[in-house]
Amino acid sequence: MSEMGILGLLLAIGGITLVVSFIALGGLYLLFSYGLYKLADRADVENSWLAFIPLVQYYTMGKVIKELKIGSWTVPYLPWVLLLAPFAYCILAQIPIINTIISVLYVLFYIIVTYTLFKKYSHHALIMTIIGFFLPFMYPIFVFAIRNNHPITPDKINLMA
Repeated sequence: MSEMGILGLLLAIGGITLVVSFIALGGLYLLFSYGLYKLADRADVENSWLAFIPLVQYYTMGKVIKELKIGSWTVPYLPWVLLLAPFAYCILAQIPIINTIISVLYVLFYIIVTYTLFKKYSHHALIMTIIGFFLPFMYPIFVFAIRNNHPITPDKINLMA
C-alpha cells in the first residue's frame, strides 16, 4: 500500500473515531441532563429545564441537593457555589504556588457533592461515587438511573448498605 493510501486510511479511522466519540459524549450529556432534569422536576425545583444548559446545570444540582455538609459545616448558597466553583477553580488554578492544592480541593469537593446527590436518592451511594470517579462515563448513567427515585428519608437509610 502506498504512503497516500496509508495516510487516507489513518485519516478515515481518525474521522470515524471522532464522530463516534462526539455521539457517545452527546449521549452521556443527554443522559446526565435528562436525569438531573427529572430529579429537579420531582423535587419541584423552579426552572428545572436549566439542567440542560452546561455548567448552569450545577446550579440545578445544588437546588436538588439542597444542603451539603462537610463535617459540621454546611455550604451556604449551595446552588451558587456549584455554579461559580468551576470559574473560581479556573482562576485560582493559574496561581503556581497553590494550583495543586486548589486542584485537589476542587476534586474532593465534587466527590462530596456527587456522594451527597447519590446518597439522597440511592442506597448504593458510596459504590456509585467510587465507580463514577474512576469511570467518569458512568456518572451520567448513574444520574439517569436514579432519576425516578424518591429522596431517601433518614429513617429509610440502611447504614449497612
